[in-house]
Amino acid sequence: MNEASDTRTVPWTARDVWLGLVMLGGLLLVAVLLSLALRRLSLGLNWGLIVSLAELLLLAPAWWLAVRKYGVGWEALGLRGFKGQAIRVGCVLMVLSYGFNLLYATFLSLFGLRMQVDLVPVFSELSSPWLLLLGGAVIAPFVEEVFFRGFVFAGLRGRYGWQNAALISAFLFAVIHFTPTAFIPIFILGCIFAYLYQRSNSIWPAILMHASTNGLALGAAYVLAKTNLGG
Repeated sequence: MNEASDTRTVPWTARDVWLGLVMLGGLLLVAVLLSLALRRLSLGLNWGLIVSLAELLLLAPAWWLAVRKYGVGWEALGLRGFKGQAIRVGCVLMVLSYGFNLLYATFLSLFGLRMQVDLVPVFSELSSPWLLLLGGAVIAPFVEEVFFRGFVFAGLRGRYGWQNAALISAFLFAVIHFTPTAFIPIFILGCIFAYLYQRSNSIWPAILMHASTNGLALGAAYVLAKTNLGG
């Protein structure tokens, strides 16, 4: 496989990336505190809206410390064209990851653990699931890839090399999902997405693979929820 050159650089630095992570942590803390306050006030919370708004917070550091600070376009964050071969490679890697996830989930079940939070009850309680589906299957893949691959990975690889930058960005990607039992599978996905960006010089292949993963999980949960309600 012909990998993209490691010499491609972006104007923002590793320091910008670490600052962006601190900025993101502050924004997420404010969002969590606000959601808790609204919950204590017994205000109805639309989880689809909350997920979408929380995901959009990831764009703030990328915009502030890359687009605004250096006057670059969004294409500098990887939003550019790509060759079809990247999709074929991505599909192969995703199939392998699904196989690993199946084995890993089976292993966890031996200890009474689940790899992911059960979303079926969430869908069962929602009057309309479409905002959650949109947030999880469309907004989240786009925003997370812009931040973790377009901003974090691209900003770190000039200093640490693309392999180390891939590991660091994948680690952060797994941590921010706040699901300990899913850390390893999400970390692996982060490495795959970083490799696809490094190979294609575009984050679109990673976005499409990411969207397919989230879409399958959410779609399955929605179908199960509808089936349970129908029964």
